Parts: sequence; C-alpha cells; structure tokens
Amino acid sequence: MKGRESAVGKVKDILRKAARDGLWMALSLLPKDENKAVCQSYYGRGYSDSPKAIADELLSRGWKVYWTVKGEAEAATLPPGVTPLRLDSPRAIYHLCTAGVWVDNSRKWAYTQKRGSTCYVQTWHGFPLKRIEGDAQDALPPDYLRAAKKDSRMADLFLSNSRFLTEIYRRAFWYQGDVLEEGFPRNDILARPHPELEEKVRRTLGLPGEKRLLLYAPTFRQAKGLAAYDMDYARCVKALERRFGGEWLILAKLHPNIAEKASQLDLDPQYIVNASGYPDIQELYLACDGLVTDYSSVMFDYLITGKPCFLYVNDLAAYKADRNFTFDIDKLPFPRAEDNGQLEAILLGYDAQEQARRMEAFNREFGLRETGAAARRTVDYLEERRKKG
Repeated sequence: MKGRESAVGKVKDILRKAARDGLWMALSLLPKDENKAVCQSYYGRGYSDSPKAIADELLSRGWKVYWTVKGEAEAATLPPGVTPLRLDSPRAIYHLCTAGVWVDNSRKWAYTQKRGSTCYVQTWHGFPLKRIEGDAQDALPPDYLRAAKKDSRMADLFLSNSRFLTEIYRRAFWYQGDVLEEGFPRNDILARPHPELEEKVRRTLGLPGEKRLLLYAPTFRQAKGLAAYDMDYARCVKALERRFGGEWLILAKLHPNIAEKASQLDLDPQYIVNASGYPDIQELYLACDGLVTDYSSVMFDYLITGKPCFLYVNDLAAYKADRNFTFDIDKLPFPRAEDNGQLEAILLGYDAQEQARRMEAFNREFGLRETGAAARRTVDYLEERRKKG
C-alpha cells in the first residue's frame, strides 16, 4: 500500500511541476508592465535586505511593487503599497512573467523563465570572506550550480560594494553584464544615525532602555551543528562592562539556517536575548554598540558604522578546510579570538584607533565603496533603461 501511495505521490509531483513549467512558458509571452517590479529576499522571506531598500525607492517614485512571500508571517512585514504574492503560486508566476523589473538577493530557482524586456537586478547578499560560486564549485551541489549559472545568464545588473566583489562577479559568477559599484542598498541606512530605529528595536524586542547592546551574529556551519556557538555570554557581558562602562545585554541574531535551533542554546535572559526573528539586521546594527561575529559577511556591513567589532572563531581550521577563504583572514581589520579566554582579552584590550587604522587599510586594499545612495542609483539605472525602451 505504501509503495502505491509513493508512486501516486511521485506522479502528482511530476504533473504539478509540468503544470508550473507550462504556466511559466505561456505567461512569459504576455506583454510586460514596465512600471511593475517584483521583489524577493532569501527565497520568500519578509521585507528585508537590499530588495527592501530598492522597493522603498521604487514606491517613492510611483512604481507598482510586489513581493513574493512564503506565508502570512512574511506578508505581515510588508508596508502599505507593497502587494504580497505567495511564492510559486500562479498569481506570483503571472506577475513575474509580466513585470518590467525583478529584484532578488539570492539565486532564482532553475525553473524560472525570463523572456522579453524584463530587467533582472541581482543585489547579491554580502562581501564574501569564504569562497563562493565558481570559486567553490567542488563544494556545491550540481543542481545549485546549474541554477546559479542560469541565474547569471538571466541577470541584467549585479550590485557591488567593492572592486574586490566586482572582480569575483567577473571571475566566479559566470557573469559579464552590467555591474553597479555603489554599495549594497541595504546599507544606505547606515550612512547616518537613526535614533528612532534604535527605539523601534528596543520596543519590538522589549529591551530595557538603560542597557547597552552587543549584537552576536554568527554564520552557520555546513553540518548545521551548534558546537561552534559556545560563547560564554556572562563572561562577555562582564568584559564589555569593564571596558566600555554601563550595563550590557547581548542580542543573538542567528543565521536563518540555524535560527530554529536557538532554543537548544543556553540563552540566559540575564545576559542574552534571542533576536533571530527580528527581520531587519540593519536596524539591529544601528541599535547596537558593538558586534561579535565569526566568518559572516555582516562584519563588512557593520564596518560602515565604525563601531567596535570582534571575531570569535573557535573552529578556524575546520571552517577553512570546508570552503577556505577568498583572501588571507589575517587581513581582516578586527581583533580575533579562538576561545573564550581570548575573547575576553580582546574585548578588554579594544583599541579604537587601531581598529580605525586597520579598517582604513582594508577599505583601501579591497576598494570598498558604500555611497549611501545605492538604492537611488539602482532605480536611476532602471528608469534610464525604461526610457531607452
């Protein structure tokens, strides 16, 4: 009986995929609405990242903006004027096939079809420390590589925050089209203070107003285990209070791939609060007075703020063996610790002038460029393209 049910399930799955693919092919032939944009962030997440910043700019200029979401929780994050589309629904496929613009920060699925005048903006999602795409193809699944190559063929514009990343697009992303090197739109907000957003973070998470905040934002490991997340939060808080004064609290923003496992960590609310569900990490950057991360590209976004940043990497050899790095990790401008004793030491020994000097040298070597106007210039590009027909 189970074998028969399994066979029926496989047939249904084949028919469902055939119907989806046929719908893409048929609807792709329809005329495009050049004033309509369909945006997506991390395969259906809520209103976030660089697509959010671009969507805000599009809205301000009178565009029709749609956003693909996994479900109601993600749809609830959308502001007035942005229309939700359920991921992979016939309605979502219709709007994608008839939109003048797509905006995404991750690769499209391999079955996605782009035809006609649609302009696809690939914002990407970070300055890479670990090897990615063509530089790491031996470590990537074949189906992902096929989808990535197709995505690059479909893309009309990639966004970059540095000379270094632009070179990686050319070398390892199978891409030779236009690149706009003005920064990541998500980081435009970091160009100036936003005290109202700090208040928003504290209000949303129910945080005490008198405590200073440290953001802990590590990346995930390939096996998605938790052994790397053994930071001594109490020891860390006490070191922060000795070095910087005041009372401190840590906000944990775990990578989406492991966020659901946060309950398995010992998060003592006296020292640390789980903020993994907070949708906009840029707002957390603005609210927090410091950052601890590991190999995550969040460090390169946070660098813009000029605030203290520390690296806690207790599995450096293993992580390096998995993907290796795109450059010598010793060039990173932030102090690094490999155990809790070293982490305490670098917190207590933080030197603002030394970090500023190293950040300036890093920016110069890698050509980092964050103009604070990346979203505006991206939409300028789209509107110039639209004028040319």
